Amino acid sequence: MNEMNIPPKPSNVTWTDEQWKAITAQGRDILVAAAAGSGKTAVLVERIIRKITATEEPLDVDQLLVVTFTNAAAAEMRHRIGEALEKEINHHPNSYHLRKQLGLLNRASISTVHSFCLEVIRKYYYLIDIDPGFRIADETEGQLLIDEVINELFEEQYGKKDNEAFFALVETFTNDRSDEAMQKIVTELYEFARANPNPEQWLHSIVEMYNVDSSTSINDLPFIDTLLYQIDLQLKGAYRLLKEAYELTKLPGGPAPRAETYLSDLQLVEHLINAHNDSWETLYNGMQTLAFSRAKACRGEDYDQTLVARAQQFRDQAKKILTDLQSDLFSRKPSSFIQDMREMSGHIQTLVNLVKTFSIRFNSVKKSKGLADFSDLEHYSLEILTANQLEDGTRQPSEAALFYQKQFKEVLVDEYQDSATRC
Repeated sequence: MNEMNIPPKPSNVTWTDEQWKAITAQGRDILVAAAAGSGKTAVLVERIIRKITATEEPLDVDQLLVVTFTNAAAAEMRHRIGEALEKEINHHPNSYHLRKQLGLLNRASISTVHSFCLEVIRKYYYLIDIDPGFRIADETEGQLLIDEVINELFEEQYGKKDNEAFFALVETFTNDRSDEAMQKIVTELYEFARANPNPEQWLHSIVEMYNVDSSTSINDLPFIDTLLYQIDLQLKGAYRLLKEAYELTKLPGGPAPRAETYLSDLQLVEHLINAHNDSWETLYNGMQTLAFSRAKACRGEDYDQTLVARAQQFRDQAKKILTDLQSDLFSRKPSSFIQDMREMSGHIQTLVNLVKTFSIRFNSVKKSKGLADFSDLEHYSLEILTANQLEDGTRQPSEAALFYQKQFKEVLVDEYQDSATRC
């Protein structure tokens, strides 16, 4: 954080050091991660207020693009900024700049991401092939169209001659009574693909991921780093729980006879963490020896049963984390995962082809009815804001994008965890 030009925190402010950094940091993108109710939105509002009340080069509130997850949250955000501005005006009643901000607040870009996308489309619809008179389909209407298109697609697939790849896919993922599960997979994969800037490219990457040969190591798979990261979090979480249990043995009335057991557990998890840092195969071998010793009894008046129970709870939680990892990911040899992927490769290709066909037909039906959904708003906006895309995937800004770059000096996103796939 030292490279973010953070000014010293005044002694009279009540913000924590971390909050102060989030409020004042400059010079790079900033992600604030904190628990619910910890004041993230208050920090964002304070950052906005400081931007528009700065003594040097203050911004106008309409030079900020503020995005949140719901219309209600956007209205609340605008209200909070208005209240904060009024307080500042009370301190500086002769400030023309502050009074100007109150006037600009009603037209400031404080909205959901889809409201902003709609604004972009209404203004620049002529740059893409779209009917400006489109309307947003409601949830029921959209689902009925999805059901109609997916049912017709499956009926067509069943009617094709020599369509063995489709039949094999259905047999793999569904039972004999209904295609509902298979259809759900197709539509959910479609929705997930649409959450990416380039759905076609993302779907292609799924197919490529399964194109492995027998010599491929599990450590070479494209998703292994993400999976190992999640495993690392689980192992370290188990370690923290066992550490808590061990610390309780040191308290008066604590389960002291179990200290040796908890230390043994900690050494076991340390061994797994070290194995995780080496390779999947090493971690697999470590998981095969996973075993826990029986904890000694702690009965009688010498022990606080509340502390004993709490320590046992921590240990039970840690053991569940480890045994779940063992059964979910390490009950089979690493080579079996490679074999599974090779066997699934053809099914995945067939599935992706179905998703692509569904996408083309669903989008065609929507256009014919003059409808769009929220995902369409995102992709229409992206198309408007992109002049062209280079081979490496880099997007070049269009004239519309350059206009917004000039208008907005900073983009602030509230509730990013809910909007992450859309921003």
